[in-house]
Amino acid sequence: MTGQHRYKSFLTQIHPSTASDSEQVQYPIFPEKPIVIGRDYNRCDIVLDSTQYPDVSREHVKISALSSQSPSGMPVWEICDLGSRNGTYVNNQRLQGSQILQVHDRIKIGGNGPEFILECQAASFISLTDLFPVVSRKLDLHQSGLLIPGIITVIFVVAMLATRDSNYFLYILAAYLAVASHYVIHKLCHKHKPWWLLVSVGLATSLPLLNGFHEFTHIFSDLLPVSLLKEHENIFTIISKEFFKAGLLEELFKILPVLLVYLLARLLSSPKRELIGVWEPIDGILLATASATGFALVESLMSVNEVTQSKGNFAGLTLLIPLILGDISGQVAYSGYFGYFIGLSAMKPSKGWQLAGIGYLTSAVLHTLGAVVSELQKEQKLDFLIGNLLLALIGCLAYACLIAAILKARHFSPIHSHKSANPHGSSNLH
Repeated sequence: MTGQHRYKSFLTQIHPSTASDSEQVQYPIFPEKPIVIGRDYNRCDIVLDSTQYPDVSREHVKISALSSQSPSGMPVWEICDLGSRNGTYVNNQRLQGSQILQVHDRIKIGGNGPEFILECQAASFISLTDLFPVVSRKLDLHQSGLLIPGIITVIFVVAMLATRDSNYFLYILAAYLAVASHYVIHKLCHKHKPWWLLVSVGLATSLPLLNGFHEFTHIFSDLLPVSLLKEHENIFTIISKEFFKAGLLEELFKILPVLLVYLLARLLSSPKRELIGVWEPIDGILLATASATGFALVESLMSVNEVTQSKGNFAGLTLLIPLILGDISGQVAYSGYFGYFIGLSAMKPSKGWQLAGIGYLTSAVLHTLGAVVSELQKEQKLDFLIGNLLLALIGCLAYACLIAAILKARHFSPIHSHKSANPHGSSNLH
């Protein structure tokens, strides 16, 4: 059953001899066949008596359904005057040629002729897909972008209920919050990357972190000249240490999987190379934020485990949620901004090294600012309230940089440009 058959359309004739609309005659009309109104018995579908309606021509007016439908599935009707002598009036305005009719429009045949009202009602027929929408082939549940997140949420909820009395509850909750935060970024980017690729990039940074990467970062501190000034440590030495250890080293580590994908994709053939690789800023943002999400997830869980062991599960839970969500404006934002420049360098290879360098330094500086404030708080060299306000300002700045990079990357994206040029075109992105 088509959308047009879901509605019954008819013309209701209002007799001019009555003072109200109570005396009515209804003529059903169907999308498959145009209806002609006039006084010719052989050619008209609604025949009007010439003695009662002398203003009506032999073939006065035609009403037909267009091939398109309204958003609700209701048929769209067009009325066309067939060159009548006394004209046709729609809502008291003389019809010039043809026009689209709206439901409840009043149609007058001639200056003193009969009047009709176009009406449309939902049909009483109920199809199988009306009763069970899930079986409808017209609904692409996967492409809607609503089915998979809901199923994943259900799976995580069941897993959390099953492990609510153990430490695994915190791990599952942390994974869910991390996946949800990256899904938001994925939707903002308006471009699809395979889920297995994003997961692989996230594992590439999270697994080494489990195997003691943080211990490796202390090598930087030991090699730096500031290590000689530990006995007289000041704000300058803290900034220098965090810039090399947290800023440069961690940002380089998180971007390495993106660079690896960038190189490997160029060895593949189409269409895999376009789907997987880094060809524009959006690609760099998606992969870099996935890499940072894996890194932030494990880093947060390591901090939560320390608190849980000393203060219990509830204390760990109250720390876990702000840590994971806060990393959207922390680790994820820094790397996403760096990823933008990696994608930009892929678009403009002649300036690739300069662009990548700018992204690296910018993300490292943002990371350093947050790390320095956290370190000062840890060593109790900064007031608790002032430190939190500074962290909030730095987080807002980093998040603003990430969103600005996403919006600019969408502007660069050929897919976004195509959609802007063809706003009514379809897209298979999800």
